[in-house]
Amino acid sequence: MAAKAKVTAIRGDDTTLGAAADAFLSTSRMDNANTRRAYAGAIDRTAQILGTERRLADVADTEVGAALKELWGESAAATWNRNRAAVASWLTWCQTKMR
Repeated sequence: MAAKAKVTAIRGDDTTLGAAADAFLSTSRMDNANTRRAYAGAIDRTAQILGTERRLADVADTEVGAALKELWGESAAATWNRNRAAVASWLTWCQTKMR
């Protein structure tokens, strides 16, 4: 059986999902209170399902997809797209900024 695929190129060594979420939500792109509230809701809920104390580098991409489906799989397309985009933005930021 092939090894589980990991979220590719995520940096952070021992960085946990919770710490990565906090770091992202503390960036200047979250200065607008409404933006921060929307992103925090999606990111925090996703991190909770995946385990906030888990290492970011240990999370498989399929787990992220399963968490999104669990949270918003039955939602309207606009809700699904908004929350998926927030989580994708966070993970992309982690991929490029986390050390």
